[in-house]
Order: sequence, then C-alpha cells, then structure tokens
Amino acid sequence: MLTQGDFINIEKQATALYENLELEIIEEIATRIARVGYANTVVLNDIRIAQEMGALYTDIISLIAKYNNTSYGKVAEIFEQAGAKTLSRDDFIYKEAGLNPVPMKRSRPIMQTMSATIEKTTANLQNLCMTTANIAQEQFYNAINMSYMEVSTGVKSYTQSFIDALRKIGQQGAMIEYPNSGVKRSIEAAVRMNIVTSVNQTCGKLQELRADEVGWDLMELTAHSGARPEHAEWQGKIVSRSGQKGYLSLDDIGYGKATGFKGVNCRHDWYPYYKGSVKTYADEQLKEWEQEKLEYNGKKMSKYDATQEQRKIERVIRADKKELVAQQKLLTSNNKDIDVEQVKQEIRNIKTREKQHRDMLDDFVEQTGLKKDNSRLVI
Repeated sequence: MLTQGDFINIEKQATALYENLELEIIEEIATRIARVGYANTVVLNDIRIAQEMGALYTDIISLIAKYNNTSYGKVAEIFEQAGAKTLSRDDFIYKEAGLNPVPMKRSRPIMQTMSATIEKTTANLQNLCMTTANIAQEQFYNAINMSYMEVSTGVKSYTQSFIDALRKIGQQGAMIEYPNSGVKRSIEAAVRMNIVTSVNQTCGKLQELRADEVGWDLMELTAHSGARPEHAEWQGKIVSRSGQKGYLSLDDIGYGKATGFKGVNCRHDWYPYYKGSVKTYADEQLKEWEQEKLEYNGKKMSKYDATQEQRKIERVIRADKKELVAQQKLLTSNNKDIDVEQVKQEIRNIKTREKQHRDMLDDFVEQTGLKKDNSRLVI
C-alpha cells in the first residue's frame, strides 16, 4: 500500500528527473530570439531564421539526450522502491492470515511486470520529451514573426515586442505534445503525471499478482480528505476482485480507466482485507471528509476545489520564474537595439509580481489550513 506521504515523495523524485531541462530549453529559445533580432533589426532574414531553427532543434535534442541518459536508473529506482514498499505492507497482512507469500525477487510474474513497466515508462518519457524540440521551433518562429509584424506596423516598440514575446515563452514554458490527442503540457507537469500514475498502476498490478499467488479476493481501498468527487464515492470501501455480491466490483471503481481507481493522477491504493474485520475507515469519517468545507476570503469551498486553487497559484509562480529566466537572456544579449533600461524595469516588474503571488499563496494556505509544498514552486 502507498500512503499519501509516499505519493508526495514520488512526485518530488519525478520532478527532480528533468527539473533543469525546462529552464535550459527556455534559455535556448530566448537566446536565439534576441540574437535574430540583433542580426536583422526588424527585417526578417529567412535564411538566418532557418539556420537558428535548425540549430535550436539540434541543441534541444542534445539536451534531452543528456537527461534521458541519466533518467533510466532513477526511474527504475523509483519503481523498485515503491513496489517493494507496497508488497512489504501487503505481505505483512498475508502472513498475519497464515499465508506465506514468495519474496518479491523470487516471483517471476512480479519481477517481469516490474521490468516491463520500467522499460515502457522510460520509453514513453523519452518519446514525449523529444516532441519538445518541434514545439520549441514553433515557439521561436511564432515569436520572431509576431515581433516583426508588431514593430513593422508600429503597434509596439522594438524592445516591447521582444519583451512581450519572451513573456509568452516564459509563461508557456518548454512543452511536450501527446501524439494521439495533440494535448500539450509543460515538461514538469507531464513527467510528474507520467511517473506518479505509472508507479501507482504498476503497484496495483503487482498487488493483483500477489493476491493471485496467495488466492486472495477482497481489498480495502484507501481514503483521504480532499479526494476528487468521483473518487470520494468509493474510497474507504471494500472491493471484490472476483465480483462477489455485497462488495464493490472493479467496474464500480473504474479500475483500468483513466478517470477511475489508479487512473491519471489518482492517489488511492488498496490492500488485503479480512472478511468480517473492522474497516480502517469508519463511514462517519468518510462522510465528514466528503462534506468538509474550507474558507478563503469569506468563500466556502470543498477541500478538493481548494487544493485545485492552490495548484493554480503555484503554476502562476512557476510561470513568473520561467518568464524571469527568459527576460534575463534578453538583458544579457548583445542586441544593441534593445532598450536595456526598459528590460531591467520589466525584470523588476516580474519580481514584484512573483512576490505578490507568493504572498497570495501564503495567505491562501493560512486561511484554508492547507499545507504549502515548496517543491511545487521549483523549476
């Protein structure tokens, strides 16, 4: 079984895998935007832009390869630690029931499943990150093209057009694109979601294999306050893997679906349950969590909604940080046509906004009683 503390730790480990990659990519894009502007003033030079786009693609691919080379071992470590911890807790229950589960490393089905999912997750991460190079080229070209249009038509000054272009780059960040859906996410968000979801799903598969080995059917679902409404309906209850009457079925909890138990960003787990024993979570406790309300500036909201609002503020702060990195590249460029004082003022404005957003976050967590997670403010 994985606890909420385990999930938080896995999130931190996942974020650390590619924590500097996004900043390095933003710096690459920003450097080239400033450089093309200097080389061509406001006249677009298609040859020079094509050269910069090609070099940008090559450099980002090299950056990604560097991070990918070190990620496999770390991903494997995250999975192995989570798997061992999960089965250790389950095996304790099985032993209490008089059963004798095979040690994890001696179970061929379990070790094969673990190895296969590590390979699959690592490959997915690497493939997703590779899409970043194409998106970065697109961001670069759009920024240069928009700046040219704005300056040539007199809509904005030369410096302001570049400040605005880099603001957009910073706010967007370095992104990946999911091939099938076309959905784009920041590298940081995509890696965190991919790792946490894959680890939870893998642990679920290991638990099922272990339950099959010892002939166990009933599982108790974990529960926590602030669960998403759809999951609050079944958390803390008993599931029959075989579909026994009187218990929830795997279909009832959406097991195997993206929006269900152990789906995307799910933080629930399960563990063996003795038929007839006292449940870990009393119905009164579950009802209290479901009805829990927090207050912010006089407005009441569910804990789940409050948590989502906290995440929104955290994303704004990270965007401030990324924008600052982009603008600093403009300031340190050798573009003699840039108004340095105007860029310095923009940097001061960003720092002021970041402080305001940090103060907002501090006030929000103080009023609502939610915990502040500084690891979510790191980029």
